[in-house]
Amino acid sequence: MELAGKVAIVTGASRGIGRQIALEVSRHGAAVVVAARTVEARRRLPGTIGETLAAIEHAGGRALAVQADVTQSDDLARLVSTTVDTFGRLDVLINNAANTQANTAPIDGYDRAVWLGQFDANLHGPFTLMGLAVPHMRAHGGGVIVNITSGAGDLVPVTASAVRDPDNPIHLPTLLGYATTKAALNRLTNAVAPDLVTDNIAVVAIDPGYTRTELVDLLSEQGLVDAEAAGPMEATVDVVLRVITASDPLEYTGQILRAQPDQVL
Repeated sequence: MELAGKVAIVTGASRGIGRQIALEVSRHGAAVVVAARTVEARRRLPGTIGETLAAIEHAGGRALAVQADVTQSDDLARLVSTTVDTFGRLDVLINNAANTQANTAPIDGYDRAVWLGQFDANLHGPFTLMGLAVPHMRAHGGGVIVNITSGAGDLVPVTASAVRDPDNPIHLPTLLGYATTKAALNRLTNAVAPDLVTDNIAVVAIDPGYTRTELVDLLSEQGLVDAEAAGPMEATVDVVLRVITASDPLEYTGQILRAQPDQVL
């Protein structure tokens, strides 16, 4: 669909992939609502919603910054209502925000509060926003929902050894909470897609692959990952744009698309 005259919400848009998506969606003509928690710059991770807003406006785009915590249902309701009150519609939802805390605890030592917090951010947040967005999309003849997922949610072979490949650029054990929530997000995407086909609303999961973001650079400084092996953020942005500007986004609905399908970790 043409993005000129359309309205998009991008969560987690203060930095990283979310920021790049917001910038490119704006360049293609949509008004963009930039949503994230970060209003004041952090000490170690750059980026705020105000900075993303300023970058869009500097390039001649229309945008609005809304502080929102995706674990808080009141914030999400306010995000959608503010979007519609300001721009009159909602056509595209990019669920990018996620709790990516690298909790490596084994299951018998995994803190339940941490586990539930990851579900609140990575699954319940997108679920809630989808439910809030769909009536507005339906009222204007359709829309596109993109859930940013991860290969961490894929089923993998179980081997006799728990030792990781030393050549793998990610030097972390399995992140139970993150992996499980992304698997659930994939199935949510796939399960809800058939119900929305008649409303002309596509629901698609996109896996960026191992991507070089500000967080990856920070983890690289700590020796936890090899940032040089990570792919560019542009790969994910390109796939997102391919989906939301498609003549018929429903051709992708219910699927997981891989931004770096040839990447081997």
